[in-house]
Amino acid sequence: MIVMSSLPTPPAPAPEPNRIDNVSPSGDGRSSYWGLDAQETVATYVKRVRAIKAQSIALILANLVAMIWFVEEGHFALYLVCFVLLFAIVLIARVRMGTLFLKLGEVVSQDCDPARYRAVLDVLSARDRFGRSANTIAIELAYCDYLELDSAGALRRLESVTFKRKDNVRWFRAMQIEFLSRIDVGDLEGARDALSRLSAFRKNFKEGSRNRASADLQVADYAVLVRPPAERDAADAARMSERMALADCHQQRANWQLYLAEYELLHGSADQAARLAGDPTLEPLTPRMERLRAEVLSGLEVSG
Repeated sequence: MIVMSSLPTPPAPAPEPNRIDNVSPSGDGRSSYWGLDAQETVATYVKRVRAIKAQSIALILANLVAMIWFVEEGHFALYLVCFVLLFAIVLIARVRMGTLFLKLGEVVSQDCDPARYRAVLDVLSARDRFGRSANTIAIELAYCDYLELDSAGALRRLESVTFKRKDNVRWFRAMQIEFLSRIDVGDLEGARDALSRLSAFRKNFKEGSRNRASADLQVADYAVLVRPPAERDAADAARMSERMALADCHQQRANWQLYLAEYELLHGSADQAARLAGDPTLEPLTPRMERLRAEVLSGLEVSG
């Protein structure tokens, strides 16, 4: 029996703060849900999922009618073609729904609004009657916890995540969120352990693949972030500046710009820190980014 799940295909692993799969080429775009509140975002997402399902069901029914007719007429070769098409229709529907879920991630990576992302995840969780997407949803909810300043909650939520295969690619994203959350709660030893596991996990990605390149980039980024801000050096600042310039989405650029502002406050120029942190194009910001900017601006007032 062919089953077409209404839940998303798990997102491919890629670096925080954004997934490579759902970025805007310009880095300055907004999601297709921009301007909607949480309820409207949920309604729009569900409507799009239902449209994909309705289209697919219509194609499946038409295909089944054709298969019955071909059997009655003795066209067995055409029957087999329709049989293959049946699976293709379901596969394409699942890919489309997976892509739709990845695009939903732009609510965070472009709009910097984890609350709206969480609202949709809560609906998906309620509809996941058999728990097929429970781990994926838990990982994404943990990411929302982290962005909304509840890193301890994120770590607790991640404890519920389990996959049968140790090489399941979704472990990578779970470890990303664990790393960031441990940094935030001050558990540097735990963060270093998570970074070590992330580095080792890269072997599960094919050499030269997009996911491997993303994983390599992320591990290099985390090697900077695992050092306390007071211990970062000019090479770290250069990487921050480079990553800011090459950012694929708004959230990524704003994050690196604020990390660089923090560096300038502690090691460089207060004027440069003020320029970076006071940049009006930083908006919108996640709650976590808002806190970092407030800390930099507060530090500037003290140093001034």
